[in-house]
Amino acid sequence: MTTLTTTVDALLLFGHVIGVVVLVAGIGLEVYAVAAASRATTVAELRLAVRPARVLPAMMPLATLLMTGCGLALVAHDRDFRFGDAWVVASIGIVVAISVVGGGFSGRPATRLLDAADGAPEGPLPRHLAALVHDPILLASARITAIAAVWAIWLMSVRPHATGTMVSLAAAALLSLIAVGGAIGRPLPTAGSDLEQGTGAPGQP
Repeated sequence: MTTLTTTVDALLLFGHVIGVVVLVAGIGLEVYAVAAASRATTVAELRLAVRPARVLPAMMPLATLLMTGCGLALVAHDRDFRFGDAWVVASIGIVVAISVVGGGFSGRPATRLLDAADGAPEGPLPRHLAALVHDPILLASARITAIAAVWAIWLMSVRPHATGTMVSLAAAALLSLIAVGGAIGRPLPTAGSDLEQGTGAPGQP
């Protein structure tokens, strides 16, 4: 029975870790796509920048399923973990937050850009696409999701007590506020910018 229990725990932990790896990889692709899109000046460049986002609709649900399912099963099955532990509660909250901020609230930022780019005609980046690329909500949600993922990995690695969990929560919240402030503070393309000029008719200065 002990050997079986150990094997089950090992398999659950393995599935949980795989879920974390897939989640981090997906968030990394998303952050890269959003950052690369901000430098695009044509529709073709935008499509190339957000192309990695095509795998996100498959990666993120798989990551959530493995990380949450195996994680909850491991806590229930392994006596070393308890649902009342502060770091466990915080980790569950992070998964919910990532799902809401990255998926339900704004849609996956990179995939939303991908859909818009696919429907745009070839040529310079149109005004509505330039505005979408620099949308503060899209930028902030991508950054917050990345911060939350790093915090989750730290919690699962260190497994701090309540005090450590609260201190790390404060640090993550502060970093998130800084990230949101940076996203909101970024100037949107304005008349006379390179992006705006690129949308003019041929032959116009």
